[in-house]
Amino acid sequence: MKSKTWHDFRQKAARASKRIILADGEDPRVIKAAAIALAERIAEPTLIGSSRKIEPQWKQYAGSLPLPCLDPATVKPADREALATELNHIPRNRNMSPQEALSRIQDPLILGCLYLKHGHVDGFIGGATRTTADTVRAVFSIIGLASWAATLFGFFLIEGRGKDAAGDMVLLADCAVIPDPSSKQLAQIAIASSAAYEFFTHEKARVAFLSFSTGGSAEHPLIDKVRQAVALARSKAPQLSLEGEWQADAALDKITAQIKGVADSPIAGHANVLIVPDLNSGNIAYKLVQRLGDCRAVGPILWGTAQPANDLSRGCTTEDVVDMIALTVLQAQNTKKSPATQPESALGRT
Repeated sequence: MKSKTWHDFRQKAARASKRIILADGEDPRVIKAAAIALAERIAEPTLIGSSRKIEPQWKQYAGSLPLPCLDPATVKPADREALATELNHIPRNRNMSPQEALSRIQDPLILGCLYLKHGHVDGFIGGATRTTADTVRAVFSIIGLASWAATLFGFFLIEGRGKDAAGDMVLLADCAVIPDPSSKQLAQIAIASSAAYEFFTHEKARVAFLSFSTGGSAEHPLIDKVRQAVALARSKAPQLSLEGEWQADAALDKITAQIKGVADSPIAGHANVLIVPDLNSGNIAYKLVQRLGDCRAVGPILWGTAQPANDLSRGCTTEDVVDMIALTVLQAQNTKKSPATQPESALGRT
């Protein structure tokens, strides 16, 4: 049964739906999700792909609703030239030949990001059929970082389903971008993650830096990195509620926290923002809770982009895609007033 939180995301998105372009437009999960989003007025979706391939499935899921398709093969020559020129103007592409630029805009990831950059749409989603590396590369090179962002990272919003956690929402970061973040980057990720959590849930963030040690129970250079990150985050954002280094069970279970000697913290057993020490940990963790814990895990939501642009796991479901569309709409609704526009010091520039 869907938690009230996910339902709320969809309802809030539907109050002012936005134009969202979906790079994996030929994927059945994405086509069905776009039909749901359109029918429920969550978004005005555009599917990138062959209209010939998409149309039969669209009719199956959407009936007589008009097909919102951007077929790369039918883009007008003048628009194609304008998009190729835009691609050439990106500094890293200045040595690209016009012919190569015209060829590259046939890539749905590139085309979708260019449509967002040009203002033809309000948000971008890719990754259902492509690697995170491909998606992030396109987003980073074309959309780029927001002026306030210290670093680009990706997180999952995870919904607990156990009897004591049903409907609880936890943010897990970084799960997508930085393989081995430095202490400085971990601190930046934690500060920005707290802002992201409060932006989406409107609840106070309680941040735990995770490790294989709780409060000095072990010693290792990997733990030192986490401790340094905690100290940096506290110095840069003293208003935040954060702890570390902690093991995951101390962060999520009060009794375990008591056994491990950290129960005096108000975060003990109640952390809702979990900062993992590296990408190995983040990727493995979210997939384990998804497959073995039967939790909903939606993402990676990319935080720090100049415009709303998000990734999907290749293992995503139709429901995941619908919820990612809703989250992207919420970002697009609040471009000018989200926590992302607060002073840089509050979001992790160190």
